[in-house]
Amino acid sequence: MSLKRRWQSVVEAFARLSGRSLRPTSSGRWIIGLALAVGFAAMNTGNNLLFFGWGLVLSAIVISGILSESTLQAATPTPLPPDELRAGARSQLPVLLENTRRVPAFGVAVAVVMRRADNDGGADLRSGATFELRLSPGTSRTARVPFLPRRRGVLGVQSVRVSTAAPFGFFAKERIFDGARLPAALRSLLVFPERVDTRVLGHALWARLGELPARHAGNGDELFSLRPFREGDDPRRIAWKRAAKTGRLVVRENEATQSRELLIDLRTGTGAADDDIEDAVATAGSLVEDLLELGHSVGVRAPGLHVPPGRTPRQREACLRALATFNAAEASTAPLHRSSAGIIAVVTGGDNGDNADVVIKPIARASRGRP
Repeated sequence: MSLKRRWQSVVEAFARLSGRSLRPTSSGRWIIGLALAVGFAAMNTGNNLLFFGWGLVLSAIVISGILSESTLQAATPTPLPPDELRAGARSQLPVLLENTRRVPAFGVAVAVVMRRADNDGGADLRSGATFELRLSPGTSRTARVPFLPRRRGVLGVQSVRVSTAAPFGFFAKERIFDGARLPAALRSLLVFPERVDTRVLGHALWARLGELPARHAGNGDELFSLRPFREGDDPRRIAWKRAAKTGRLVVRENEATQSRELLIDLRTGTGAADDDIEDAVATAGSLVEDLLELGHSVGVRAPGLHVPPGRTPRQREACLRALATFNAAEASTAPLHRSSAGIIAVVTGGDNGDNADVVIKPIARASRGRP
């Protein structure tokens, strides 16, 4: 391990233990250099004016530390549950900033550090930072921290960090709030699969798979029944041949049609690359959303995953949640159950899509290949 990395590990360990981190800015480096230069000059020459200047520089550093610590003590962050998180889509993490002290906080920046549930020594995901110029005593404000998740899966808040460079900009001081004390809901946030454009594909699939008879009267093309004529019926629907034969006016009723149940079948095969699997998951999730918007009953399945077709308001979330946590490496290899629904197979990794009504290839994501 290089000397630089060892030093970084020591600094990170100290930050975790103390809940603080300190980094000099470019102005801070100049002021430290100036303090060292003036101090050496004052000791070598014994000039009182140099000692006075040295004292002013050191006083500015001390005052900067005291005021910045006062700001960090005043600003207390509380992360809130975010709106829907999508891979590859910019989102915002709400953080409630409260000042319960009697002094204002100036120049407060808030950032959130996230960690994946399957992170085994990998780098944490740090959000952008939002800046609050002034937080008055006894007030609170909801800060929106920008965040761009790159991959689907489970994320948890590792820590919330409040930093400031006030008042002089010599040092960027940071206070670290450990995420282990947060509610479980904030330590297990789902990132849904990335959205790809499958709208045209959804219309084409529906046109190919067709509709099913609903077994009741409605607006359809096939004859369902004949019934006696009632006032207000359209004369064009009168069955004149039957009326002439029986002497009674009867009208034709057509059979209504209903959307066919559709099942998005995710087949990753064996030996598929990670990017290909992520493309397939994103394509399956986007198809679910588009077909549900068209009013169809849609479900999704994969080895170890099965959400039956439905069109309830929660169906979209149920399918996306299942796809967000899908792990092809740990998926069961048990055979999939037969289904009466129309099967739309999204295949990759050499799978040939047997026993499927429609077979499609995954659509490449915009963020393909990014870490």
